[in-house]
Amino acid sequence: MNGILEYLIAHKDWLLLVCFSVDAVNTLISFPLIMWKGPKWLLKSTDPDAKEKVEDADAKAVVDLTDTDRKSFEVLWEIFGICYEGYFGFTISTLICLFKVPETRPIFAYSLFALYLYKARAFLTTIKTDNPQGKGKLISILFFYWPCYGGYCLLHSIENYFL
Repeated sequence: MNGILEYLIAHKDWLLLVCFSVDAVNTLISFPLIMWKGPKWLLKSTDPDAKEKVEDADAKAVVDLTDTDRKSFEVLWEIFGICYEGYFGFTISTLICLFKVPETRPIFAYSLFALYLYKARAFLTTIKTDNPQGKGKLISILFFYWPCYGGYCLLHSIENYFL
């Protein structure tokens, strides 16, 4: 049993590096795609039930794509674009740090595991998981991100606090 644990601890970095590399590739693809295709495409891809024309009775239950034509939405979209550009830069710089400065790995892993705990909570309380895309994202969080980031955090904790 100790041999298996020692092996897992010795190779724990791969959990973090592979997982974050997947995150980075996702960001490298999604950022230009979202900025190029725009807010209606993003809303429609996030909520497949979104509609161009929403009846008054459905106003609170259905995403109205015509809201993207409002000035207030345009301002929020610009702010979103700036934030996502910052996230894009953060992702690239983090990826470089993870490979070039190994001592940064634990803090990134713990913060990313906390982020994915929150993302799962958001999916379970706010975001629809009754469509294939929502289910796929939730499943990837539960069966890929949690085991990779959480596994790294667990092995790091065992190595540094229990051995």
